[in-house]
Amino acid sequence: MKQIIFYAPLGKNIPIDKIGGAEAGCLKTKQIYEDAGIQVIPLDKPAISRGKVRFILEMSILPLKLIHLLLKYPKAVLHIVGFYTKIARYEWLLIQIGMQMGHKVIYELRNGSMVRTYEEGTETYRKTLKNLLLKPDVVLCQGMEYVNFIRKQWGVERSYYPNYIMDNFLKENNLIRQLPIRIIYFGRVTESKNIDIIIKTLSLVRQANVDAVLEIIGGYNDQYKAQLDQVIQQTQLTDYVTFYGRKPFSFIAERLRCSHYFVFPSQEKQEGHSNSLTEAMGCGVVPLVSDAGFNESICGIPELVIKTLDARNFANKIIEIENKNQWKIYSEQVYRRIKENYTQEIVSKKLIGYVEPLFKS
Repeated sequence: MKQIIFYAPLGKNIPIDKIGGAEAGCLKTKQIYEDAGIQVIPLDKPAISRGKVRFILEMSILPLKLIHLLLKYPKAVLHIVGFYTKIARYEWLLIQIGMQMGHKVIYELRNGSMVRTYEEGTETYRKTLKNLLLKPDVVLCQGMEYVNFIRKQWGVERSYYPNYIMDNFLKENNLIRQLPIRIIYFGRVTESKNIDIIIKTLSLVRQANVDAVLEIIGGYNDQYKAQLDQVIQQTQLTDYVTFYGRKPFSFIAERLRCSHYFVFPSQEKQEGHSNSLTEAMGCGVVPLVSDAGFNESICGIPELVIKTLDARNFANKIIEIENKNQWKIYSEQVYRRIKENYTQEIVSKKLIGYVEPLFKS
């Protein structure tokens, strides 16, 4: 039987409020392998959320666990999900162990800061990162930006493996949506996501006589929620903003399918391929996004990318689209982009196509 030792954050024993896009993406990868008849031997990446002492201890023991699994499964492929910033040398150690023991190795780049960390890194760090990008048999890039960077830097072609939506999630796009205009945000409600800009965007849109409301779905801490409540009071939006807190995905999908705009002014340093962005577009919700992470290449429509993070810029784009009656046009464009590029069927076939030759060599 084909086997893959899968080192990744899989959410084991992690509090639910700490589980994010990385865990969700890795669980999807695991499912792709299993659906293809490949046995997955999980090796959970230690989580610092369980305490620093425990994290250090687990990271120290993990190479020994890996050696044990490589000996137990001598024909298995080793798949390392990498976050490269502070632990690049550690990930390179794991890859070296796999290669030295005669195993084929896959390295998967997650998060959206690789190019920046390479350009800002020391000579030693750059050398380590270069090894991570060039030495493994397969390197999976979450963003096309990484594929292009590696090709330009070293003339090596690497594989594009983005996030995606499940096939059963994709429904027919409903272009007849009731008023008021519904702006939505869902995901982690944190300062790096600039939720205050979304609230101020709503205020400016309403000042332009566009009847609009805002729904915010996701977990938050009390301190940040209090700051946002203050912004809402200052802008007199108490009746037009709804916080739902953390909700199951079925609820989120229901709200998406009746929403008009997904506003995503993220400044998250580690922003990669946002699952929220893909899911919103897959429901025909028109995104207005920052250029953080891979937002620009996922969105695929330059005029919907707001590079200067000011609420007025986001609001002006919504007002322009409404005044020109362009919402249905953009909704169909983003819906088709997901349907043609970022579905379970399309992406899973690509992944298996990248990995299958490793079992034959």
